[in-house]
Amino acid sequence: MGYQNLKNRVGETNVNFQGLKMTIIEYRKAIDMTVQFDDATVVKKAAYKEFSSGAIKNLNHPSIFEKGYMGEGKYKAWGGKCLTKEYTTWFGMISRCYNEKGRLRCPTYKNVEVCEEWHCFQVFGKWFEENYKEGFALDKDILVKGNKVYSPQTCAFVPQCINSSFTGSKRDLPIGVYYLRGRYQASTPKHDKKTYLGFYKTIEEAFCAYKIAKEKYIKELADEWKDRIDPKVYRAMYNWIVEITD
Repeated sequence: MGYQNLKNRVGETNVNFQGLKMTIIEYRKAIDMTVQFDDATVVKKAAYKEFSSGAIKNLNHPSIFEKGYMGEGKYKAWGGKCLTKEYTTWFGMISRCYNEKGRLRCPTYKNVEVCEEWHCFQVFGKWFEENYKEGFALDKDILVKGNKVYSPQTCAFVPQCINSSFTGSKRDLPIGVYYLRGRYQASTPKHDKKTYLGFYKTIEEAFCAYKIAKEKYIKELADEWKDRIDPKVYRAMYNWIVEITD
């Protein structure tokens, strides 16, 4: 056993590659130490070589857009050579809400947040494992209309055709209404196509036609996917009210 293994290094400090101060609080040998960060995160079985080079990572430090962090647990970012589905879903959610460049490209996420518990990837990973269905997308808009928070209570996995059916208008005119040749046209989606509902003299008349058709379409989608979606999603779709402010 070498001298370095015998030396007591308790109390020694350093700064890791994240810029975080860390302190050795237990030293058994050079490849078996306990290190503590200032936020009380503890790393066991750390090696002195990693400590001295600053390579020990604090998994509880919010390093993803200053909000998200990996946490300690079984869920991993990588599965073989590819990113895991739970990680890409989580990272995309955090990015949409807290990546300032992304918000500029998609201003509808300006005031959207992720609940504090889901800042931790491990917590989200467990929820993902319990709720994910192959090919489905994470949705925050159906269970609670006007929702601005990603959370276990407000989110569900739905097929993409349902997810894309709950988008709002980004134009001056109400959703489903278009101005063409001095009249107002109404149209509603039908799977990958639009169904044109006719021309109307006023915005209100055109929107009324759209509202009736869209609510009918949402119910049809709900019935089509009833056996594969969460019952809460099915009920929310059947009770959905299309409003002119959507």
